[in-house]
Amino acid sequence: MSLSRLLLLSAAPLVPSARRRPWLQEWNSELWYVRQASHEQYDSLVARERAAIVFCAGAFRDAWCLWREHASALSPESQESHLYAPAAQSAWRCVGVLALLAMLSTAAALLIPRVRSAILPSAYRDTRSLVVFSRSGQPLDLPLISLRQVRLWQGRSQHFFSEFAFYAPATKPLFVASHYTPELRIARASANLFPLLGGALAGTQVTEPTLYVSEPVWQREFHSDPALLNTIVKVGIRKARLAGVLRPDQWRLPGTFDAWLLEPSASAIPGSAEGYVVARLLPAANNSTLGEQWNILAVEPAGGLASFQCTSVSIRDRAPQRLFLFALLLALLALPATTSLPLGEYPVQGSRISRSLRIRRWMFLSLKFGLLLPTLCFGAVTLAYAFPVDPTNSLYIQLTVSFLVGLFGFRWALTDQRHRCPVCLSTLTSPARVGEPSRNFLGWNGTELICTEGHGLLHVPELPTSWFGTQRWLYLDSSWSSLFLGTV
Repeated sequence: MSLSRLLLLSAAPLVPSARRRPWLQEWNSELWYVRQASHEQYDSLVARERAAIVFCAGAFRDAWCLWREHASALSPESQESHLYAPAAQSAWRCVGVLALLAMLSTAAALLIPRVRSAILPSAYRDTRSLVVFSRSGQPLDLPLISLRQVRLWQGRSQHFFSEFAFYAPATKPLFVASHYTPELRIARASANLFPLLGGALAGTQVTEPTLYVSEPVWQREFHSDPALLNTIVKVGIRKARLAGVLRPDQWRLPGTFDAWLLEPSASAIPGSAEGYVVARLLPAANNSTLGEQWNILAVEPAGGLASFQCTSVSIRDRAPQRLFLFALLLALLALPATTSLPLGEYPVQGSRISRSLRIRRWMFLSLKFGLLLPTLCFGAVTLAYAFPVDPTNSLYIQLTVSFLVGLFGFRWALTDQRHRCPVCLSTLTSPARVGEPSRNFLGWNGTELICTEGHGLLHVPELPTSWFGTQRWLYLDSSWSSLFLGTV
């Protein structure tokens, strides 16, 4: 038996049994003609057999196609798809998928602690009167103010602020259970930091070096063991009492830290240390008119004046919401430049285009846009805040994702609406080419789609002209009802 014949017999089991015998006869017949042609073309026996093997190798692909055709014909889903439009084309399926995406993105934003802390209101007391200092012209997240500067402000009479707190970033390991942890980013802070912020830690009394750790460090290094609370640990070479764990929503100030070391004495932090400054506004009538961001001039330790920017913490609390609205506005402004806004020409005469059908069609479009908004908002916030990145980078990620998802999501909503039947709102199918480009000005040239329920045809021009510039819908009358299972 030749190798080519063996290939045919190997592919035969893939063919359905009812068609296997005629399939083998047809391929053996074609193989005989291939051998006759190769006998005249090649003198070498090896070359003839090679040509026959190359020909018989296509039998596997042919048998595989027959097998797939037979399997799809037996499945109930495929049998129904020949009679009805696929379920994915229905308006209810589209709304269901969008609603599911909206619920998943909302649930992810509320279940992930980092994301939840970014979107929920701050746990601090009166965030409008709580301000963060930065040098004018410098990012808020850069620690550029020295403790010596803060001591100078504390020693002068104040008309704006009632209290100052300071914290500086440092990198040190923790000594826990007879081993040192990897180096952690620690905030060395004045004892009044948490009382100044208010919230759950407002009543903390610091009489010795006190350490608070973040939840990831508590789980990774301390294994969430409550017996370790109020024990003594080492921060570098210094001893401190482990007082508690900070949830992600309990830290909403600039800087990302793994632990916070509260110093009972201000002299424990060197005056040259540079960090962040937080202050509380005096409850005076004039201070309520300052707004959420303003500049002040202050004396520096070396002499002279310097400009500082005061930013209310309430701005940072509302940053994700404001950024979402800004990205949404950018997406809506960019939408007309990237896609066509008109939905096409739909004749208003006839019994099919009643007012209720028109209202339902516009409600469906509005519902798609409405369901895209929570997906856009919570999905972008989840991607931006789910991972421990710099707060400034999180804002950039949220802005970029919100704009791109909003722009392409709105484009999809308009494109999907154009390819739906205005009567049943199902997706149009069976695209067919009509006309010739060379006769574009004598007859229309483009693509024709049909509603599977028999409501009408959609004509989409290939090249918009002055007389056929946008797609047109053509309603079918009752004489077409015999061609469709549904009633027209």
